[in-house]
Amino acid sequence: MTWPLITVALHGEADVVAARQRARRIAELLGFEGQDQIRIGTAVSEIARNAVMYGSGGRVEFRVE
Repeated sequence: MTWPLITVALHGEADVVAARQRARRIAELLGFEGQDQIRIGTAVSEIARNAVMYGSGGRVEFRVE
């Protein structure tokens, strides 16, 4: 079973930054080490940036299983 935490709509660069910040914070709350929080945030922001730049935007859904 998965529980939704938050969804971030992606329309521009500010949304990419917001997705990165949310990912880092969620990783922190889940107990990941500092370096892993950065890695998770970076991965999310790169995928989000690609969705904005090469697609028509999209959304990032954070869930916990």
